[in-house]
Amino acid sequence: MDNIRRQEDLGNLRTTDALQPLLLAEALTDRGDYKSNIIDWRLREAAKQLREREDITIHRVNKTAAFVLINTEDYHRKFDDILAESTKFRRIAKNPVDEIRWEANRIIETVNAASNTLHPPPITGDYDLGYIYGNIKKHKQGNPLRPIISQIPALIYQLAKRLNAILTPYVPSSHSLNSSAEFLEALRAASPRGCIASMDVEPLFTNVPVDEAIQKILDRVNRDPTTHP
Repeated sequence: MDNIRRQEDLGNLRTTDALQPLLLAEALTDRGDYKSNIIDWRLREAAKQLREREDITIHRVNKTAAFVLINTEDYHRKFDDILAESTKFRRIAKNPVDEIRWEANRIIETVNAASNTLHPPPITGDYDLGYIYGNIKKHKQGNPLRPIISQIPALIYQLAKRLNAILTPYVPSSHSLNSSAEFLEALRAASPRGCIASMDVEPLFTNVPVDEAIQKILDRVNRDPTTHP
């Protein structure tokens, strides 16, 4: 890491704030018979014992490659508080995969009949539900969870990726940045005066009004002159 920093000081390369935790995570990756010079057998044994304890949950710290230990009861309680919000979540009595597949294929059939360019294939095969987990926001008071729903095993995952590729060109980029490094460059170029403040939404994604967001997307795409049927 020191060598990388020296090269950066010489202007030979540029790094981002995420580099150091990513390198740390890479150094801790188990690669077969390789033995780390940093983590000896005592640390490995301690990590194994921690994984086997049911009263401790090990999870990643939000937006970093570091990990944190949290009491399992506290972890579940934080999730119960999130899922108890009835305006955003509801309990279901049966697996909805077949119903979702039928509805998704109905929409795909309608799109294929109306479009000359978009022809997503119908969804076939066996799938599972997505699953939820939470990364720890260690920098915030009370260490709240950032709920994340992994859709990788879900039947609409590939369809969602294709839809994302279609919609991405319509996302306005004039008022958005891709990384903290871009943000710092913008600040240096603008030489702002006064105080700089950031606003946060708690929790962001579960507070997005879904119907309104979909309508905004439709309005944006339908008004764009490059939209093709």
